[in-house]
Amino acid sequence: MRYDVAIIGGGAAGLYLASRLSSLGVAVIESGARVGRKLLATGNGRCNLTFLRPLRNDDYNCREAAVFVGRISPDDTLAHFSALGLRTRTEEDRVYPYSLTAASVLDCLRRGAARAGADIFTGARVIAVRKESGGFAVDSLSADGTAKTVSAASVVLATGSDAGFGEDSLSLYTALGHTRRQFSPSLVPLLTDKESVKGLSGVRVRCALRAGDAVEEGEILFRDNGLSGIAAMNVSALYARGKLGRGDALFIDFVPEIPREILEEEFAASNLTVGELLGGYFHTRVAERIAARAGQTLSDVPDGKALAAAVKSYALTLEGVRGKDAAQVMSGGLPLSEFDDDLMSVLCAGAYAVGEALDVDGVCGGFNLQWAWTSAEVVARALLR
Repeated sequence: MRYDVAIIGGGAAGLYLASRLSSLGVAVIESGARVGRKLLATGNGRCNLTFLRPLRNDDYNCREAAVFVGRISPDDTLAHFSALGLRTRTEEDRVYPYSLTAASVLDCLRRGAARAGADIFTGARVIAVRKESGGFAVDSLSADGTAKTVSAASVVLATGSDAGFGEDSLSLYTALGHTRRQFSPSLVPLLTDKESVKGLSGVRVRCALRAGDAVEEGEILFRDNGLSGIAAMNVSALYARGKLGRGDALFIDFVPEIPREILEEEFAASNLTVGELLGGYFHTRVAERIAARAGQTLSDVPDGKALAAAVKSYALTLEGVRGKDAAQVMSGGLPLSEFDDDLMSVLCAGAYAVGEALDVDGVCGGFNLQWAWTSAEVVARALLR
């Protein structure tokens, strides 16, 4: 079984790449029973394809990733999806399939790969990649123990990470001489001290969450043992990158659009009780926690300064993050320094890597999927040359 390209992994990056290689013989080798399973879970099933706002310094864990995304932009990605027949819609600089279902994106990529003539092998877990004369031998095993070897001039690692129900397959490339940074959960719920979130489980608020010098605005969802939601997920990326640690303080600003001084004046001038004041802003359980943090009860006359301080800087203690099973992505992987501008290995010519297999992770908002599309497009253009 001889091909021009063997793609290990039938996820977002692998299928996108296959859809771009119509002039080459391509094999996609997927360990799961079907391709694209993790893609179906992205964005709570809605699949936030990409973003339309300018890049910030902390959107990715490394500057090099932003350079690649500057070369192959969201506009380039959307042009390819449009050519494949996908229609999209935009919500607050986030791009989704028009159907708001990830299945539409997967169907589009599957059709694109099929139209490009790719052979897709499922239920085949790759166990080794061997360099041989003229290219590579890719050995796999099926669930029943059947062995298969695919030979190809080039090989692409597109296996992602072990976030959620994924697998860690980086040993396939460390066997070729590569190093790696161990995976750690990113975009994952935060664990905090339980006292600060007591009685709030299930309550959602839009707020600003501050961790050190970083401030993330968006929704948080209180849980029995911490915080979830977009703002909390983005803060978890800082933890995964080693910029936050256990015992560090987090602060919630429940009304980021109102300066503390204005809030103090409002509270001090009011003839309402604490409960009546806070009830105009917050869920009852949130109001109770804020009042307690300010040393007051809901029936008290407001202490303007103490109450405003609790609203604007509600402190929690970070105790870690949940495990990989709850993570959307993992931080870690093969270092970009071991790959060239075409994402080909500088240690083993003809071996490429894309997507989450590389040490690139982004914040919420379509940044991780855009990295999958960008890296796949970079490799596609290199292979087509």
